[in-house]
Amino acid sequence: HSQWSFMVIAVAEGAGQEFVSTGEKDATGHTIYGDIGTFLRDKINEHLKPTGGRTFYIDPSYIIRSAPVRPIDHTFCARLAVDAVHTAMRGYTGVCVGPVHDIIVILPSKLIASGKKTVNPKRSAWQQCVQACGMPHELAGYV
Repeated sequence: HSQWSFMVIAVAEGAGQEFVSTGEKDATGHTIYGDIGTFLRDKINEHLKPTGGRTFYIDPSYIIRSAPVRPIDHTFCARLAVDAVHTAMRGYTGVCVGPVHDIIVILPSKLIASGKKTVNPKRSAWQQCVQACGMPHELAGYV
């Protein structure tokens, strides 16, 4: 729709510390960064509120990794980022990009959020997950 405008913002950890610095250090002496993501979300929402605009913020701390980072992860994440931006620039809303059978697809957000998802621990998909993540074999679902 021609009246809508969209934007994707990606910001690195540690950016904008002049606005959100904690001034604290961890036990090893490294700086504890303030949360630039929530700062930007709040400032942008404050700016957009009078016109009825809003933002969607994805907090990366909710993404849990259970295996060490591999070089291919960088390539995969870069591909997802490019596809997400292209999807937004095409004007799609209410969708997510992600892999389905090793093909990056556009999925309706309602489909992703609908219903309760369950994992059958006796199926091969769960067993492959246990193996790929290096979890104890006892979690693989077979006795």
